Amino acid sequence: MQFTPFHRAAVLTLSGCAFAAALTPRPAWAGAGFYDLRTLCQPLEIHDGSPEESACLKEMAGSVRRDGRKLTLGLANGKTKVITDAKECEPEGPEASCISYRLIGRLGDRHYMLLVTPYECPYVMLVNRRTGVETNIGSGPFLAPNGKRFVTIDPRDDGNCGIDYRIGMFATGENPKLEWSYKPEGLEQYQVDTWIGDTRIRLQASGEIGKEVPTDLTRTAQGWQLRRPNGEISMGAAAAVAPPTTSQQTPASASGAPGSR
Repeated sequence: MQFTPFHRAAVLTLSGCAFAAALTPRPAWAGAGFYDLRTLCQPLEIHDGSPEESACLKEMAGSVRRDGRKLTLGLANGKTKVITDAKECEPEGPEASCISYRLIGRLGDRHYMLLVTPYECPYVMLVNRRTGVETNIGSGPFLAPNGKRFVTIDPRDDGNCGIDYRIGMFATGENPKLEWSYKPEGLEQYQVDTWIGDTRIRLQASGEIGKEVPTDLTRTAQGWQLRRPNGEISMGAAAAVAPPTTSQQTPASASGAPGSR
C-alpha cells in the first residue's frame, strides 16, 4: 500500500469549510480534527465544514449503501455490517440525543472511515472491511509515505471530550494499533505539516502564549521523540493502551448480515 507524500495544503478542518492554501495559516484547533485528503472519497464535497457522504456512496457503490438512517457496509464473504443513526436524529427528535454516522473515506483497502457525530465531540472511526471490527482513532489519520503508520492530531478540548492523547501514532494493519502517544499537561496544540520520509513528521505547534512555531516528531533509536513548542523534548508514552475496538457482530441473519448497530 503506497502513498505519495502529504503536503500541508491537503488539509481539511471539521470546523472550517475550505481547503488551506499551501503554507497559509489557518484558524487553529477548533472542531474534531484534520484530514489527509488521500483518505477522503472523491470528488470531495463539503457541507458545514464536514466531508459529505455522497462521494463515498458513489465511489463505493458496489459495497455500501444508505437507506435513511441505516448505512450498510459490505464486508468479506458477502456479509454486511449495518450502522444506524439514532432515531433522535429525525427532524423532530431531541438534538442532544442524536448520534449519526457518515462514511467519508477509506484507509487503503482495509478500512472504511466514518465520521461519528454525537451532539458534542465528533470523532473518526475505522471499520475493518473484512471483519467489521471498529477502531476509534479520534481524529483523521495522516499516512506515512509507505503506509505502515499514520499519525492523528486531536485538537479537541480535553475536559469536554475526554480525549486520551493529543498526538497518537498508529501502526496500520488488520486492526490499527496505538504505538505511541503524547498528551500535554497544559494548553498545547499541534497540526500536521508533512511527513518527511517514514520517520519524521513536520508539525506546527502553539503553546500557552498562542504563537505558532514549526516543530517535529521524529523516530529515533529510543523511540518517537517530540520537540514541543517551548523547545523541550518529550519521549511521550510508548506502547500506550490501544483505543477501544468492537466488532458489533451478532449471529448472522437469514440475509447473511452479521450484525447491526
